[in-house]
Amino acid sequence: MFVGGLKPIAELAFRGRIFDGSSGGCETLLDFGFNWASNLVVDLEVNQLVPISGVTLLAKSVTGIDIFASAGKDSIPILFCSKDEPVEYSRLRKILDEGVLKLYVTSESYKAYQAYLRDHWTDILVDENLPIETRTSVLSEVLRDVLDVSFQSGDTNKIVASSKSLGAGIVKVLGNKNVLVSGLCDVLRHDYATFTHSANVACYIAMLANRLGYSTDEQNQIVVGALVHDLGKLSIDDRILSKPGKLDEFEIRAIQKHPMLGFTQLASRLDLNFGQLMMVYQHHEKLDGSGYPVAIAADEIHPWAKLCAVVDIFEALTSTRPYRSAMPHLKALSILQRESGKKLDGEIVAVWSEMVLAQGGVR
Repeated sequence: MFVGGLKPIAELAFRGRIFDGSSGGCETLLDFGFNWASNLVVDLEVNQLVPISGVTLLAKSVTGIDIFASAGKDSIPILFCSKDEPVEYSRLRKILDEGVLKLYVTSESYKAYQAYLRDHWTDILVDENLPIETRTSVLSEVLRDVLDVSFQSGDTNKIVASSKSLGAGIVKVLGNKNVLVSGLCDVLRHDYATFTHSANVACYIAMLANRLGYSTDEQNQIVVGALVHDLGKLSIDDRILSKPGKLDEFEIRAIQKHPMLGFTQLASRLDLNFGQLMMVYQHHEKLDGSGYPVAIAADEIHPWAKLCAVVDIFEALTSTRPYRSAMPHLKALSILQRESGKKLDGEIVAVWSEMVLAQGGVR
């Protein structure tokens, strides 16, 4: 008798869908190191489970969470690793390499998985023995998780604290010369949530600041500024932010208040510097004075805000929005280049365009 709806694989073999519904499915399970007697099947459908990335599991670590494997919606989820046992690297590596089985946790365990990520993400990011693709994938997952929790809290202290804790990790991974913008785009999410946009802008700006020769300390500060640059949007009605149609004049004015709102929330803090505050306040200003909130021009705009302006526009254009689908990179670059030297800093646009187009990875 097994608790929690778990049964031996052999007991459910007759159901014929343990792996992929084929006659050879059970044998394939053995190829992945699953044992007929000891590995258990969970009596749940895949749609009751939450998918996770296998790259976030540290070899030989005890996660405290039951991890399940499945080949898809028609397959019975199998217990891959119980909460009390360490992750077996050889089986995990095989699953990652083959790409056939996917890993899951139950919806009830997802918060515990998020806590596991928050506790271990730095160990993964600083492990230079791991492929840069692995570390970038982990970074993307952790960014979304940590920022989602802190942004939803609406607590400025939590948002700033989480942003500062993430900043150095972002720079550590994305300062690597082997990371391409196209590769980063593939692992980032591209929806219209404020925390998703902020995470993506921070990743892009880390790469751009590195290419432009900013020191590591400056890169860390710039990335933190990018993570909080849209803080003011948390004070705007979500019905406006997620409106699928064209905004009216009132709604446009409301949106254009977010730099001032964010600056007001952060201006008295001693743990953010002037450049970071200007990223919040000035990232929608334009060289020709046509921006907002105060229509300053050219040299009045802080250099870090000019960086933020370019990647902020690129990220917004290439992500899905309530009112349009994501734009191809080439089209987004053409818009940036049209504004280069007029509304946007020409050198920054040129360098960013070069980075996006590197090695033909543009899409």
